[in-house]
Amino acid sequence: MSQKKKILFIINPISGVGKKNSIPPLIEKNLDKNKFEHSILYTQHRKHAHEIAAAEKINYDAIVAVGGDGSVNEIGSALIDSNCALAIIPCGSGNGLARHAHIPLDHAEAIKRINHFNIQKIDTGKVNGHPFVGTCGFGFDGHIAKKFDEYHKRGFFSYVRLVVREYKTYQPITFKIKTSDNSFERSALLCSVANSSQFGNGFTISPLSDFQDAKFELIFLSKIKWRNIPGVARRFFNKRIHTSRHFESLTFENEIRIELEKGQSTYFHLDGEALDNVSTFHIQILPSSLLLI
Repeated sequence: MSQKKKILFIINPISGVGKKNSIPPLIEKNLDKNKFEHSILYTQHRKHAHEIAAAEKINYDAIVAVGGDGSVNEIGSALIDSNCALAIIPCGSGNGLARHAHIPLDHAEAIKRINHFNIQKIDTGKVNGHPFVGTCGFGFDGHIAKKFDEYHKRGFFSYVRLVVREYKTYQPITFKIKTSDNSFERSALLCSVANSSQFGNGFTISPLSDFQDAKFELIFLSKIKWRNIPGVARRFFNKRIHTSRHFESLTFENEIRIELEKGQSTYFHLDGEALDNVSTFHIQILPSSLLLI
């Protein structure tokens, strides 16, 4: 009989809007004990999931992120270029990478998916040396990520309220783009880099993105008049934003640099998690660098 695989579940008890105390009983009920031995650890502070995964990845065949896109980023970034696979039980506010990978949002079904242990290699990336798995962004999306991080309530509707409030006064930024063979400028509300297709909750920023093609999409969105916002919003949720005149997408295979005009800076996000207010970004692609169940 083959040796059982070892799996570690890392649970973020405060991610998203639901309670996580239902997860251990679901693991006991739905994980195939003939195939797996498992352990469960809980995070105690921000970046703790990354610390645990970095320390434990040599001891496990897979580590499961039980949380949102922030947890996926923390654990996935620790597993890049390792033999330990990432699995996801989506418990966050948006669950962007899980949705892109067609991982069931139902927790029991997500655990049953792990039983098959079907592994695919996916691309990841880095911004200024910081890893990301699904998406990163500069401009309005980075600004909203920072505001949401500071907001008193989680969930989709809290996010929408923030977007509406901040959109009124937020002004487009001029982005200077440099690639290995080209340079150009764009004035845009939002500048994002997409490895996977969506931010979360079905909000699809890059419908054509594929996290296994060793390519990223560079997305620009111009500021939209209030009367046109409902129509554009529908395109995001219908996976048709690429048909909008307000949208531009460029595909690249090599590293790219983004600079802001002198005196400007912006927060940026990695998989929805806000980082420092800076003015220069160096984006790298890491093809087939992460194992995903």
